[in-house]
Amino acid sequence: MYISKKIIIILLIYFLNINLTYSQSLELRESLKNTKTLYKEGKLNEAVKSAINAIQYSNNDFGENHYYTATLIENLGIIQYELLLYEDAKKSFLQSLEIRKITLDPDHTDIAEALNYIALTNRKLLLYNAAINYHNEALLVMSRSLTKSNPHAINEKSRKGAIFKASALHTKALIEIKNKNFNDAIGLLKTSSKIFYNTLGKDKSQLIEIYEELIKLALSINDQDLVNQTKQKIKNLNKKI
Repeated sequence: MYISKKIIIILLIYFLNINLTYSQSLELRESLKNTKTLYKEGKLNEAVKSAINAIQYSNNDFGENHYYTATLIENLGIIQYELLLYEDAKKSFLQSLEIRKITLDPDHTDIAEALNYIALTNRKLLLYNAAINYHNEALLVMSRSLTKSNPHAINEKSRKGAIFKASALHTKALIEIKNKNFNDAIGLLKTSSKIFYNTLGKDKSQLIEIYEELIKLALSINDQDLVNQTKQKIKNLNKKI
């Protein structure tokens, strides 16, 4: 994903716990805690069940078309994505997007985030053209959002926008590989990797994924120098993690 999935899970639950102070649902609180615990323990299948329970309780407490409910559905999608359940994750992200379109300003960054998640799941499903459409929509939302931002919000929004752009470039590279335009693909992957290197936090999974794609592509065209250079980058990166 575009930032650490583990951090997303923990922070979302922490955020929701703070904002649920006006809710009387002990069941919802307990489901959130269980989801966090199960996720941290790596029990992702059980975390999915707990996340689904949390969504049901949120439906009861806040309603199906509420911002908190949309956040919990996205939370579920993130776990499903980690389990490689891309069809399920896509459905969750689409559902979250629809709710956010109802409850948020059309240029809200959370809408762009949901669009980017859908693009990533489409990419995993090898639906590259659909992925590009969602990438472009996410970038358009971020562009509009930036023009409306106050100075204090611009830096973080710019960082997110850059990450979404890097994700889109990765997808475009895969399309070029499919079309056997290998030089163009290498250029796109290198550009994407540079953006990720400068914008990602502790979780470098997307950057490593780019490097692995570069190695695979370099091997296919017998470019051993690029293979060695990229392997060294992964080695250096792992030392920092």
